[in-house]
Parts: sequence; structure tokens; C-alpha cells
Amino acid sequence: MNVDTMKKVIILLILGFALTHNSQAAQWVKLSDNNVEKITLDKQSILQQDKLKRAWVKIEYKTPQINPETIDKQYNLSKLLWFFDCSAQKSATSQVFQYLNSELIYSTAIDAKKAEFIEPVPETDVDIAMRYVCQAEKSAAAEPKPAAAKTNTETKKAPSTTTETAEKKPEVAAKPATEKPVEAKTDAKPVTATAKPTSEKTSEGKKGEHKTHWTYEGKEGPENWAKLSPEFATCDAGRNQSPINIEDSIHAAIKSLKAIQKFQAKEIFNNGHTVQVNFKEGNMLALDNTAFQMKQVHFHAPSENTIHSKSFPLEAHFVHADSKGNLAVIGVMFTEGKANPALAKIWEQLPNKESEPSILKSRILPSELMPENKAYYRFSGSLTTPPCTEGVRWLLMKNPLTASKEQIEEFKKAVHHDNNRPVQALNGRVIIE
Repeated sequence: MNVDTMKKVIILLILGFALTHNSQAAQWVKLSDNNVEKITLDKQSILQQDKLKRAWVKIEYKTPQINPETIDKQYNLSKLLWFFDCSAQKSATSQVFQYLNSELIYSTAIDAKKAEFIEPVPETDVDIAMRYVCQAEKSAAAEPKPAAAKTNTETKKAPSTTTETAEKKPEVAAKPATEKPVEAKTDAKPVTATAKPTSEKTSEGKKGEHKTHWTYEGKEGPENWAKLSPEFATCDAGRNQSPINIEDSIHAAIKSLKAIQKFQAKEIFNNGHTVQVNFKEGNMLALDNTAFQMKQVHFHAPSENTIHSKSFPLEAHFVHADSKGNLAVIGVMFTEGKANPALAKIWEQLPNKESEPSILKSRILPSELMPENKAYYRFSGSLTTPPCTEGVRWLLMKNPLTASKEQIEEFKKAVHHDNNRPVQALNGRVIIE
């Protein structure tokens, strides 16, 4: 046996010992099992290290995978040591071991202190594991405490809103999603671990007064949003900003869209940045075992998100919020073609200048503005308007609807300018479909 062979044997023995030692008294619990992979986590391995939590996770793949580092070899099992920053909802990989039928074919490691912590894409293996590991911490934070003893990190999220946000006041954040939302302007600022800034406008109800004026062009345009106010800092500093260009995506076993979309729109108004339609209560989106209530839909021309670098003449954003103020947005693209019947009914009352909300006379259901084929891309992103708050779950429909050239031009005349933010860098984010 030559020296190189002996070194390899010794390394394998050390790694094998480390894995065996780590798995002593292991208690593996199943987190997910679908037609792509099975995810299990060792409860006994969950440890607190400084402000981080760590755990060992196993992923068993139903079909062999390829690692770019070992392109000539495949693997069907990964064992990973993941670290989680529960307060920031970010994670990092410290150790990786890949096997093919129990044979170790690849391993690598990095000091967790030097690893890059990023926000995982919702419903991916890392996100599922993070939710499990951080669950106990969240439950403890949710226990009733005297008001005087609350800290910023214990306060529930209640993000203020822009044309992309659904309003929630902190004192009602814990109430059911079916509770009637407050539709007036709020001055409450969110107090969370990520110190999300407030917005200049409400998302629903009457138009609010500007705190900081911003536009889509010139000195107050997108490239300068972060300079206009400290509250807009995330517009530059954020790492998971929207909109994005969808070029590459990963096929995953994401669930079919489950939604109730049978309650009609109630009012329409022009807030100076877009035209927004508010909905009656009852339209719901089931996502991540949570009920999100549809609040409103608003429009952008041209589209904000792009697919394979293709821009669409119009894009609709359906904004949803859960009982804690967390947001989910469904994006629908429009191509130029036949007139859209639902848009035609809305456009009958299209306000051509900044306005107060007015009751819609026509009956419009959100389902009328959704494609029949509900296939979608999913990614983690942000609001596309100041304060550019991150942590928004994005579902972008693959199949566009049509709108006539006249309908698109009518909307542009109503807002008097293009109202799309340029696409933002992915910064390592993964898009799943």
C-alpha cells in the first residue's frame, strides 16, 4: 500500500469515526418525504452554540444526484451539519458528506464562523429543517410576557405597507387571519430581529400622506431609494430583493397552489404609484401550513419580474398576509393580445389620478385574473417598492394571461409613467418550480 493510499484510508477512517460518534444515540425524525427526497433530522444533535443552533440532517434522494465537484460520481444520500440563525431566519452549511449506497464519495467542511449565512428558499430542505430547529425558540418567544419585559426581538412582526403590503397593526397580529383587516393608515413601525423599516403609504384603504417621497425615475428613482431615508436602507443593503429575472430554476416537489378565490373585489383607487383593487374577506392562500388572506391586487407596466430576460407589458401582484403580518405575493403576467374581460370591468372605473377608494360597481373575482394552469416559480424576495422589506414569499405564475394593447395603454395613462423597479441580483438565491 503506497503513501497516498494510506492517507486516503486514514482520512476515511477518521471521517467514519466522526460520523459514527455523532450518530450515537441519534433520534432521527422525518421532516419530509416526497417523490424527490426524504429529509430526516437527528433531534439529539440539536445544540445551541452562542447565538446559533446546529443540527445534523440526512437527505435520501429517490434518484441519484450529481455534485459539480465530483461530476464523474453520483450520490443518493447527503449528511449535512447545518447552522441556523433563528432570529434572522438564515442558515449556513458547515459539513457535507455524500454517499452512494453507503460508500462515502465526497466530503467538505468549513468553520461555521466563516460560513455565509443566507435566507433559504421557502419549502427547500434547508428551510424545512430550519423551521423545525427554530420552532422551540419561536414557541418560547410567543409565550405571554409582561409588556414592560418585551424586547424588540420578542415583538411580533407587523410590517407597515406600500402598494405591495397588507396592513397589520402589532396589537392584532395574533388574531385569526379571518379577522377584518384595518384599512387605514398606520404609523406603527415593525420591530423585528431584522429591523424592517416602515413604508410611506398604506396598502389598503385611503391614501396616506407621504413621509418620504419616492418615484420611479430621476433623483428619487429606484437607484436612489436607499438614499432618501434610513427606513429605505434595505433597498440597497438587502440581499434578497425583488423583482428578479428567472433564468435557471430547480425542479422540486412543490405543492399545487391551494387557494380560495371566490370573494369579489370591493374598491379601487390610484395611490400615485399604481392602481390598486382591494378585496372582501375570505380569499385565502394555503402555504407552508399557514393561511394567508388575500388583501389586494395592484399592477405594474411593464412587468417587474422577467422570465429568461423577457419583460411582459403588464404584471399583477396579488398580496396576501397571514395573521402575523408575513407576506406572500402571487405574480401574474400579461401578454398583449385579446382584451381581458376582468380588466375591462376594473378599467371601467380606472382612476386617472391619485384618488380616494371608490366602490367597484362590477363583480370581479380574483380567479378571473388567474391562469387556469396554476404552475408557478417560487423564490424568496422582497417588496418591490420602498422600504423593500425582505422575507416575502413569491409565487410567479408561469402561464400569462392576455390584455389588449388598449387596456395596457389605459393603465399607463392612469399612472402617467412606467412603474416597474429594475430586476435585482439573485445573490445565490435558488428558484424552484
